[in-house]
Amino acid sequence: MIVVQNRFEIAPGYEDEFVERFSERRGEVESQPGFHHFQLLSPATEDTETFVSMSYWESLSAYQAWTESEAFERAHDRDAPREMFERHPTLEIHEVELEAGQFTTDA
Repeated sequence: MIVVQNRFEIAPGYEDEFVERFSERRGEVESQPGFHHFQLLSPATEDTETFVSMSYWESLSAYQAWTESEAFERAHDRDAPREMFERHPTLEIHEVELEAGQFTTDA
């Protein structure tokens, strides 16, 4: 399994708008082959403005196919205002090596 993380440093005052943009997404990713699930993490402490979007994929090739799809283009066709971001988002891709317990969330 692959975990794709996008880290966004959000400018003060834009936090709610940033979350709303994800809340209003059209569900394009959910129908993609190899997609497992998505999470948007918000800062839990005041020492960071970093939000993290995490998507879980069956394989790297499934994620890459998503990024090359028309559905990806539709999902990203609405640009956010530049001032929303403190700096350019960073992308990290990791392979799950170990897993323990049952993962659930009430969010």
